[in-house]
Amino acid sequence: MQNLEKSREFDIFLSGETIDLCVPSDENWVLEQWYRWFNNAETTRYLAQGVYPNTKVAQRKFFENLDNSKRIALLIKPKNLDCYIGVASLSSIDLVSRQCDFAMVIGKKIEGSDSLFFGMEAKCLLTEHAFETVGLERINSTQAIDLIAWQRWQILFGYQMEGLLRKKFRKGMNAHDVIVSSCLMEDYLRVKASRKGNYWPGKKNLFELLKKIPKDGVIDSLVMLLSQNQNENLDFVISMNKNIYE
Repeated sequence: MQNLEKSREFDIFLSGETIDLCVPSDENWVLEQWYRWFNNAETTRYLAQGVYPNTKVAQRKFFENLDNSKRIALLIKPKNLDCYIGVASLSSIDLVSRQCDFAMVIGKKIEGSDSLFFGMEAKCLLTEHAFETVGLERINSTQAIDLIAWQRWQILFGYQMEGLLRKKFRKGMNAHDVIVSSCLMEDYLRVKASRKGNYWPGKKNLFELLKKIPKDGVIDSLVMLLSQNQNENLDFVISMNKNIYE
């Protein structure tokens, strides 16, 4: 029993209220969970992964390449469970331009009231680490437009929509527009100050904040406006061409 407990030791790097972010390892019990997430069609629906099967060997190679200053990848562990459910990362870390890219994959769906907060707190913990410890000033984030629900709650942590990349992501026969967003240090500091120095508001307060976000809010209006303006711009060009060439 002692050997089993030792093999399941979690190396916590960032600790939160509902989850911990843990340092990855290449132990078999870790890789067994990790590599399988990217063989799940639902999990990889909006990811580049999933075209070719992932293997434990490939996942180990990915782990071995994590040992550099350009990426911080941490495994998401719910407080009440002895397993990992996903991975969150800061990548393309540039200490000259002081920015990075954020990414997260939830590979294992968990039922329960706290599961609502797992992804949110993971992003919150890494955002706070990027600004407070790494010393960055900007975090970039992108998501397929079909995941717009995630964009709605991101505003609670200072992330702002910046644009729409048309048909930027393709998976099989489906092309998806991609929403571009970011959080600047000043956005982070304003949110933190408004919560009396606490960037993470606590799950009780966050639940109340989520209920106040309109279903068709600012993000939805911006997406609609951008799409409409793009079509109108092209219609204008076509109209001018007709006047010249007809």
